[in-house]
Amino acid sequence: MSGFDPLVLIDACYAAALDPEKWSGALDGLADALGARGTVIVSHDPARTAQTLASERIADVGVDYGAGGWWQHDTRIRLGRERGLLRPGAVMVDEMYIEPDRKRTDPFFQHFIDRHRLGNLCAYVGADPLDRHTLSFSAPRDVRKGPFEGFEVERLGLVGPHVIRAFRLTALVGDMRREAEGLTSALERMRAGIVILDARGRVRLVSPAAERLAAGYIALRGGAVPEAAEPVESARFDRFLADILPDRAWPRQDLLLLRRRGGGRPLSVEALPLRGGDPFPVAGAGLGGGVVLLLRDLLAPATRPIEPLLEQLGLTRAEARVAALVGQGSAPREVAEQFAVSESTVRSQLKAVYGKLAIRRQSELAVFITRLDSL
Repeated sequence: MSGFDPLVLIDACYAAALDPEKWSGALDGLADALGARGTVIVSHDPARTAQTLASERIADVGVDYGAGGWWQHDTRIRLGRERGLLRPGAVMVDEMYIEPDRKRTDPFFQHFIDRHRLGNLCAYVGADPLDRHTLSFSAPRDVRKGPFEGFEVERLGLVGPHVIRAFRLTALVGDMRREAEGLTSALERMRAGIVILDARGRVRLVSPAAERLAAGYIALRGGAVPEAAEPVESARFDRFLADILPDRAWPRQDLLLLRRRGGGRPLSVEALPLRGGDPFPVAGAGLGGGVVLLLRDLLAPATRPIEPLLEQLGLTRAEARVAALVGQGSAPREVAEQFAVSESTVRSQLKAVYGKLAIRRQSELAVFITRLDSL
């Protein structure tokens, strides 16, 4: 694998996550390392599949795939789903699920792949831990080349997870920038909390959602290194932080499930390295080599929040959160633990909710929330 420097390629992807204009060059660099004509990132979500990110060398292919509507007829994605191959972490080549004879007769290959003179494809499949849709980082060969060599497939499997994670970070940073004046609202919609650490692991920024999610799991103090709230988790959490911070190497573990003090469901803590410029000027300068910690409740629904709709009906923000959780099946005690308040406080808020919504019992609230969530 001489001439192949995975750290340089991975660094380029994380730098592109903060400066999207760099993505084309990063993807072309990956194509060179993989012996491919170009590389492309494709979502398998039917609502987003038309939106692809392709290297400059195959930009025309990406445009035709999306704007031309060929994403609706992608035989590879359809067969991958039918045969159960689109599993996160999988590395696939065409030979695994498409016979040569089928390629010669399939309309997608005849009218799209052949027209663009594309050959064999190698792809890494990734997914958001809480998202039911997968996405792939793919490298198509030139039609004049044969199948991928074993070392090329190995290279794609090595860099693929970082490409997908950097692509997800691009969307996250983009959402935060677009919502610069309403950051709290943006993070609420993403059902996620953001903690920014500098290169020494010190807390520089904590979003309101992160502060709420971290209660009982992580002690977050400005200018200090985060600590696990549960003593038995301290050593494991400290190792996790120590592993993700140095910029001289890439972490062995970038996702941690952290237990809560006193028990309860785990908190997902994902580390996303910061490379390139500072995307969060509000956090101060000098974040090169720092880390974004993405905090998420594993049982939180992936749909858009309904709290804003409840607030339109006269509920306060706290009452709306309680109504949404209780209406979706959480017990008042569980809600109290999540928000680090007393159960009596939650029951008092719930009583106010019943009065404002003119309902009398939890079963009626569940029906109301279900119908509101379907709007």
